[in-house]
Amino acid sequence: MGAYCTKRQGLGKLITTVAVTALLAGCSTNPATGERQFTGLMSPQSEAKIGADAHQEALQTYGGLYQNPQLQNYVSEIGQRLSAYSERKDVQYKFFLLDSPVVNAFAIPGGYIYVTRGLLAYTNSEAELAGVMAHEMGHITGRHSAERYSTGMLTQIGATVASAAIGNSAAAQALGVGSNLFLSSYSRGQESEADELGVRYLSAAGYDVYGMSRFLNTLQLETQLQSKISGQQAAPDFFSTHPNTANRVQAAASEARKYPENDGVVNRDRHMNLVDNMLFGDSPSQGFVSGNKFIHPQLGFAFDVPAGHRIINQPSQVLAVSNNGTALILDMVKRGSTSNPAAYIDTVWLKDSNAPRAEAITINGMPAATTKYAGTLNGKSVNIQVVAIAYSPDTFYRFQAAYPTNTPAPTVASLRDSTFSFHRVTETEKQQARPLQIDTVRAGGADTVSSLSAQMGFGNLKEERFRALNGLNANEQLIQGQIYKIAR
Repeated sequence: MGAYCTKRQGLGKLITTVAVTALLAGCSTNPATGERQFTGLMSPQSEAKIGADAHQEALQTYGGLYQNPQLQNYVSEIGQRLSAYSERKDVQYKFFLLDSPVVNAFAIPGGYIYVTRGLLAYTNSEAELAGVMAHEMGHITGRHSAERYSTGMLTQIGATVASAAIGNSAAAQALGVGSNLFLSSYSRGQESEADELGVRYLSAAGYDVYGMSRFLNTLQLETQLQSKISGQQAAPDFFSTHPNTANRVQAAASEARKYPENDGVVNRDRHMNLVDNMLFGDSPSQGFVSGNKFIHPQLGFAFDVPAGHRIINQPSQVLAVSNNGTALILDMVKRGSTSNPAAYIDTVWLKDSNAPRAEAITINGMPAATTKYAGTLNGKSVNIQVVAIAYSPDTFYRFQAAYPTNTPAPTVASLRDSTFSFHRVTETEKQQARPLQIDTVRAGGADTVSSLSAQMGFGNLKEERFRALNGLNANEQLIQGQIYKIAR
């Protein structure tokens, strides 16, 4: 982003004197990179306040803190070891492990660094986890959030001025899209810079400098696995705000080779022992899949997952999606003053549609109603079957089953049966249902990838899941005496 602190081309000619003055005043030299950057619209002082304000939102979005003091302390210990070598002594770093199955780590201004339980599950040593956290620390020392915010604001100013000068609102719209894409995530250059800084911090803190590239390789395996599960190829790299993972693996390894060889800390066994028994996937507090059933012990409901569908569990809804264009959505709403499910569908939920009047039914002892109408999903014509269930005096649960008009009858029946399977969870179900967790095993002489992957608690892609979880490339075999993870 140093270009903003040197000569601006094209659009810069249209920026007002006020914007130019702000630009020049906002340029500074970053102590970590030595590069000039434009961060003038977010000061270090405001970074701290922004981070403090955003912290609670981050916790709410990602399921709160994972309730395991030992793992929380582990993450914090690694973070404090790394942050001792940060060039930004004005930042008080804070590290958190979030109770989310999403494979993610991120940083927000003010020194807040987060790792999800989902990502922790895919790390295979302390050095790999340190590599992830060192990368996120690189975003903070690089002041990337301040840089993208300040530059994005400047771009929006330029778009407004360009529109006025050209007399064409399309110019503002086109530039606005670019600004939104830029603000939505880090740029390629910022991601690469954070990788380089991360390797620097790994080396300074005495960790194996190849920890980052090894985890990036695992991340690539996990991405390929998700593509197989969803039946879709990974998104094209053109509009991606992150560099291609394969390129990042190579770049991180190349960066590591710049540092002298040492006996850097790896701590594979310690790491594996700490993640043993950690939840994998959705937690009981968020609902989870057990066998062919989605069960939410805290909210007290369960339903059968339709055949051929995978669950996407979100804070406000549960989705079951397939590769053939069918989908099932469950959410909940307050009943308000509406007295029964049929009236709710007709006068509230679908009041502005041309759907036929709802038919009153009963689902497992609960008053319910349903109707079907023609609609669209992702631009395609579909039939949509809706069901409203009176779960309690103040709550409706709602299903929407969408399927293309040419969907085979057995698939349609499976979606219908899933909605009709909705029921209150019994005490027996609560006792028998158990979320997946990480079990660690030390490979013996008779163990193979095939024998251990067969123990994974999934109905398909067992070996692919096992390899991704343990960072094993295709055809890579087990090492006798080494610890591996099984999700079951």
